[in-house]
Amino acid sequence: MATAKFLSDEFALIALRNNIVSDPHLILAKNWSISSSICDWIGVTCDSSRQRVVALNISNMGFEGTIPLQLGNLSFLVTLDMSNNSFHGYLPEGMSHLRRLSFMALSNNNLAGEIPSWLGVLDRLQYLFLRNNSFVGHLPTNICDNLPNLKELDMSSNQLSSEILSGLANCSRLESLSLSFNWFNGSMPKELGSLKMLEVLDLGYNLVEGSIPNEMFNISTLRVFDLSDNHLSGILPSNMCHGLHNLEDISLAANDFSGVIPASISNCSKLATISLGDNKFSGRIPNSIGNLRHLELMYLSANNLTSESSSPELSFFTSLTGCISLRIIWVASNPLNGILPRSIGNLSISVEWLDLANCGIKGNIPDSIGNLSNLRYLNPRSNSLTGSIPTTIWGLQKLIGLGLHNNSLTGSLSGDLCGLQSLKYLYLSQNQISGSIPGCFNSLTSLRYLDIAFNRLTSTLPMSLWDHKDLVVVNLSSNFLRGPLAPEMGELKFLTTLDLSNNQFSGKIPSTIWSLESLDYLSLANNSLQGSIPDNL
Repeated sequence: MATAKFLSDEFALIALRNNIVSDPHLILAKNWSISSSICDWIGVTCDSSRQRVVALNISNMGFEGTIPLQLGNLSFLVTLDMSNNSFHGYLPEGMSHLRRLSFMALSNNNLAGEIPSWLGVLDRLQYLFLRNNSFVGHLPTNICDNLPNLKELDMSSNQLSSEILSGLANCSRLESLSLSFNWFNGSMPKELGSLKMLEVLDLGYNLVEGSIPNEMFNISTLRVFDLSDNHLSGILPSNMCHGLHNLEDISLAANDFSGVIPASISNCSKLATISLGDNKFSGRIPNSIGNLRHLELMYLSANNLTSESSSPELSFFTSLTGCISLRIIWVASNPLNGILPRSIGNLSISVEWLDLANCGIKGNIPDSIGNLSNLRYLNPRSNSLTGSIPTTIWGLQKLIGLGLHNNSLTGSLSGDLCGLQSLKYLYLSQNQISGSIPGCFNSLTSLRYLDIAFNRLTSTLPMSLWDHKDLVVVNLSSNFLRGPLAPEMGELKFLTTLDLSNNQFSGKIPSTIWSLESLDYLSLANNSLQGSIPDNL
């Protein structure tokens, strides 16, 4: 005969089942039957001796409904995972009776209301995940008063709006604290520096202001330090890595930090991510960054940084050749004002993204750029680059995006570019490129965005151009292109922008153009074309 305590578990789960209004995978209908033991229900785990429910894992089941207060009757429950569903409503106070609970995951639902103060009485709780819900209001001031065992706390992506509590330091065993994507404001409490077991601190995308307390730079266990997109200011300590021996990720982008990037940043020898873009850092990019053998991402864009060199060559690229794991280099919108060294081709072949836009770079693009065989995005737009496009670029088989627009490049378009079968974005506008468009354009099977406006291209358009049925943008304006327009252009059903203005096209406007159903912008102005644009276009 079932004990009364076992029946209380059964009643709790039946109440939960009755509160679920959507069960797209028919899990409840097919399995959660009162004719079978609840210990056999999907997602339910009982202990073998007492036959009490100790774990409830119904994550990723597509359930929609509310959490009943009777759930608190599962008094032996240790693990509760209801994440990645569509539960809504408030957290019922009855859950405060789950005093054995060690793991609670309710992330990625539609739960609302304030974070209940009774969470502070679940003194065995080690993991609390409430990420991506609609919780509002303040953090309970007592949330850590009775949680001596809490290791991970994630309340990211809610609508919480309090100051960050100094009381969080009372969760002295905390290893991970994630409060990103909320409305937290005020300054960072220095008491957080007393969390000597903290490995992950993520306060990104809030309204936190002021400077980083010095105490934070002494947490030797810290691996991830993310304060990006706040209102923080101040300078980084010259010895910032003295106590951060295990730091792997420092993300301070989109704040108001100023001063220099300390050369001692290389003492954080485990760094894989340096994200300091969109600030007010000035001075030189330290060559010491090249000592970071584990570095994968360097994001320094939109600052006032220069290159550490007395010669015109941008020497920090040479220093980065020691970063054997580097994948992303993003230094756009800094006054680098130098020349790309040939050593750029000695960067790790793992480099996939190289963004050098708007940096005052002059001179030629080195042929050695072709050594970066895994490059997917190359963007040195809006500089003062001269010379022809090196043919080695056309050998970068994995290239998806190429942005060379707004420079002073000359020469012609080599037919070799047609070997870039992964190329989706080709931006070459506002240069001095001459000659014809290669006839092999139909080989660029992935091409979607083509902009070669404001150059010196001549001859007729190759018919192969219109073989790209998936083209979205074509801008060939302000060249010296001539000849008739092919009716086949009307087959580009995904085309949103077509600009052929300021050329020497002649003949009739193909009537097929008017069937381009996705077209938002069309300009054929300043040509010698015959015909008119229909009023109902």
